[in-house]
Amino acid sequence: MRHSLFIAATAFVAGCALYSDVSISPLLITPGAIERGSDLPSMVRKADYVRAVEQASIVESKSRRNASDLLYLGTAEMAAGRFDDARRHLRATLGLEPFRTTYADAAWALSQLEYLRNNFEASLEWAHVAADHGLIVRKWHMEFLESLKNVDTYHFLGPVTERVALRSGRPDVPRVEVTVNKKKNVVAIVDSGAVMSIVSRKLAASVPIRKLGNFEGTFSGLLGEPIQVEFGIIDSLQIGKMTIENVPVAIMPDDKMKFVVANKEEFSIEFLLGAHLLKETRIELDFRHNQATFTHLTSADHVPVPDQNLFWDHFRPAVRGVINRKGWFVFILDTGSEVTFLNSANSLPIQLFTKVHNATLQGLGGAEKHGDKVENIEIGIDRWAGTFRTIPMYDPGATERDLTSGIIGENYLKNFIVTIDLGRMRLDLTPMIRIPAGDTAVSTEVPGGIMPR
Repeated sequence: MRHSLFIAATAFVAGCALYSDVSISPLLITPGAIERGSDLPSMVRKADYVRAVEQASIVESKSRRNASDLLYLGTAEMAAGRFDDARRHLRATLGLEPFRTTYADAAWALSQLEYLRNNFEASLEWAHVAADHGLIVRKWHMEFLESLKNVDTYHFLGPVTERVALRSGRPDVPRVEVTVNKKKNVVAIVDSGAVMSIVSRKLAASVPIRKLGNFEGTFSGLLGEPIQVEFGIIDSLQIGKMTIENVPVAIMPDDKMKFVVANKEEFSIEFLLGAHLLKETRIELDFRHNQATFTHLTSADHVPVPDQNLFWDHFRPAVRGVINRKGWFVFILDTGSEVTFLNSANSLPIQLFTKVHNATLQGLGGAEKHGDKVENIEIGIDRWAGTFRTIPMYDPGATERDLTSGIIGENYLKNFIVTIDLGRMRLDLTPMIRIPAGDTAVSTEVPGGIMPR
């Protein structure tokens, strides 16, 4: 029996008393320096998804198809956002009547795929198939899908593109003002690391937000601790003049959305715009001019490009990058995290200094954790390297172990104009200052990181 959780909500991370200077320069790396897998399983394990999906013609040309190869191929295609190809190969896996565990894995992958495409009825059907073949799927997850199967989610009205003011401050995460149900203006955190959008119970009651059924779900917090949530639908969400109707949200207790920031002041969150909503748009975060641009993506815009660097990892966007010019490594792209950090559970090309630092990560639910620090680490994303004078390393916990190598947070991202395009599956970074190509001596020192407390 293998347990499968639908959602892990690490939505917001804050900290204290560690500052990390980030020096930005062009990323110098040759293809030969990247460790690559020799077969489909190793390509998937090494997150070399682009190369994995290129194996489709080889897998399909075999006179005797292999269920395991088809499953790995379909899994890579799903992670790469190539949903039509993934659906075809995962169904072909099932057509070979594989072992029970393989059957369950393929069905669960299909359920995740249909969820990401907002096909909730199909997602529910495949979740039942996976459960019938031994995968443990939470009852509340089934009820959640059941409640959404007849809802026309994310119905866009108004302009295709809307530009609004981008706010920041303590905590240092991007925020925009939105209007909920045409009744209340709220400052919402743009949080790509949250699996779905989350509202406080107080906000849900004040607008009000209509509930989805009478069931409760369980999110996993920073330390894997359970956080009980309800679910609802926002009838109308306005970002500038752009309107989005029927937005699913999780409703979280108010005390689980409070944090301690500078000078021991309390910071309460009312609204997080999570990945399940953000995937419907192309987002540009311009930290130089304090502007955020949202562009509605149609089905025609969902065409991953050959040089994609964004992928789906457990319903969250993940970006492929390198550490100290070695890779590939996958990081959760988390605009709702102040700090970039590494996961200590993975084997990484770094030297560890075991001195415990005095930085604290705070997650939803009020959980905190501490870890070690490493120094002078280069993380390369897109065409750019960020060298961190100090970067924290934390135990990811049981729910995150072995999945990703860390989180790319705001102290890295705010050095760029950031474009997150989950149609093209690209994260594009434009430095805030001019850096001549090939000139590693030209960089910018930007203080960032965790807040003092």
